Amino acid sequence: MTGTDAGDSAELDGLPVERAAAAVAVDGEGSDELRETLAIVARDGVVRRAAVDDAVGNASMVATTAETRVELAAEKLDSARETAAPVADLDLVSSRLDDYGTRLATIEDRADALGDAIQEVLAMKADGDLYEIARRIRRVTSAATEVQRAADDLQLELDSFEEWLTDADRRVEELSEDVDALAESVDELDEVAETLAVDDEGPEGEAANRWAAAMVRHRVASLMIADLRAELAALRTWSERENETRPSAVEPELEAAEASHESVGERLTATAEPEWAERFDDQLTALDEALDAMEPPVSWAEVEAVVEEHGPAIE
Repeated sequence: MTGTDAGDSAELDGLPVERAAAAVAVDGEGSDELRETLAIVARDGVVRRAAVDDAVGNASMVATTAETRVELAAEKLDSARETAAPVADLDLVSSRLDDYGTRLATIEDRADALGDAIQEVLAMKADGDLYEIARRIRRVTSAATEVQRAADDLQLELDSFEEWLTDADRRVEELSEDVDALAESVDELDEVAETLAVDDEGPEGEAANRWAAAMVRHRVASLMIADLRAELAALRTWSERENETRPSAVEPELEAAEASHESVGERLTATAEPEWAERFDDQLTALDEALDAMEPPVSWAEVEAVVEEHGPAIE
């Protein structure tokens, strides 16, 4: 609600922005934001209904640019699907295509909503509340900018994906980098296990919390290992089909990281005080069950959500 009723909106027409802002001010709204919003429908510092057409025109231009970027992203996805066609049966490839398709559909829905929002503003321009018109124009402009950014980001990712599809060396290199990241994470867990010491605070203490956090990371790393093994197997199949670079050098690195991961897990289990395990057992068990239900190729956004929902509450 604004300080003026819709029927009194004409009172804003002809007011300097400063006075118009004071007229519509309500609790919780900053004066700077009010002035910036009203400036959208102002000319020379004065709120004017006649300024609505230009403001809507500017918003329409931003929306049109966003819609064009979405169309370009759709073309990029079509191109990626065509490039991926020979290996689209591999889960490693199809899951990425599905993810890109879902993201594009979401962006397209948001782009479609821009036109509806602009039409709503046009329907108000003759006698609608000028402040509400300005607010809606500001919202649709902001939404269009976000749609454009999302579409541009998707285009960049699709470009990278197509390069990945056509370059076997790059696929192996990226897998090796992921294995290195896994090994680094396991090394960090190893340091935690080495430095864990029983404190006097019992199951509510810092040591117990550090142990529980490490156990969560260890369980997530287990899923990462499964995911990397599935990717390695897919790249082997891919290379055999196309007589390309085999990812043979990656397997020893992954096996070494997996062995370290197992060793760290044993150390964390041995280090735990019975009270620690008792406090966190239900939550860690629930997390295990939720993660066990996830299969490669893993959606790490879903993993984060699962950890957030089922992971131990650690203060």
